Amino acid sequence: MESRSKISSWVVLTAFVGVVFFSSFVGLAEETITIVDSAGRTVELPYPVNSVVALNGNVPEEMIALGAGDKIVGIALGTKTKVDEGLLPGLEDVAVIGDSEDPNYEKIAELDPDVVIQFSSWPPVPDELQAALDPFGIPVVALDLYRMEVYNDEVELLGKILGREQEAADYIAFIQDQYDLINERLESIPEEERKVVYFEGVGLYETYGGADFGCGIPGMIRAGGGKDLYPEIEAYYFNANPEDVAERNPDVIFKGISEPKGYFMEDETVLKNLREEVMNRPMWSETTAVKNGDVYAISFDATSGLRKKFGPLFIAKALYPETFSDLNPESFLTTYLEDYLGLEPQGVYIYPPL
Repeated sequence: MESRSKISSWVVLTAFVGVVFFSSFVGLAEETITIVDSAGRTVELPYPVNSVVALNGNVPEEMIALGAGDKIVGIALGTKTKVDEGLLPGLEDVAVIGDSEDPNYEKIAELDPDVVIQFSSWPPVPDELQAALDPFGIPVVALDLYRMEVYNDEVELLGKILGREQEAADYIAFIQDQYDLINERLESIPEEERKVVYFEGVGLYETYGGADFGCGIPGMIRAGGGKDLYPEIEAYYFNANPEDVAERNPDVIFKGISEPKGYFMEDETVLKNLREEVMNRPMWSETTAVKNGDVYAISFDATSGLRKKFGPLFIAKALYPETFSDLNPESFLTTYLEDYLGLEPQGVYIYPPL
């Protein structure tokens, strides 16, 4: 596989810096690495890191994909649920350190990991977490692994921390190949002709602000060639006024679903019913999306958390089916499940099918 492709033009770099420094000491076998994490914090770690407590629920899956699942010694309750569902093979006996927002610090100390990895801005925020773990000498690194703008950089840094540099480069190239295809073809679609997208979460009229990096959904929409319906709003999540949605007149509507998971769906029934509910909302009957039938029910297995990396493929194909007639997002996703996670390639992720 070719080495990592150059990060494409839509990538907007944040304060995250992918620069690392190695150091060693005379008479000592241990090597260290100094990194700048996604919260802009400088952190020194042993190299390679051999034991990780993952408060960030995106980290375990990415570590498995990099062939480093055996380095995970602690996970949060939300991750344990995925383990029990069989979605994170190899982590069945890993210790649970409590809820990600209220971890058991004594339990973490007992595990004595080389590092704890947390989100850059979700509670407890990295500095708060570090203060709690300082008495135990345990460093904290912030990585998000859901923001399209810095996703490749974060995977590269995770690979560097774990001593899995080549695996990270190969993994990034696997995904970047699809992004390069999308970006190349999007160049033929002028900005003024890009389609406007309303993406609704699980809750009724729950959507996402596009003015900040937020939850990552707006960045995923932009990466797929769309325009977010609420680009001026900074809130991670908010409840939209349905009349305002109608007035803004989206070209395409996506309705997300988290349960049942797309991986466990055997047919399209749940997604089809969900789409029909959106299509039948009276005040949206005159929107371009509904009139043209461009309303999709989509699983968060393909568009949430670290799976946002697949979202641009689904969005690009839904928005511009003729431009991306040969793009097969579901096939790419199931290839990932099989090749990187060791899972059976199965599931239904979007309706109508692309």
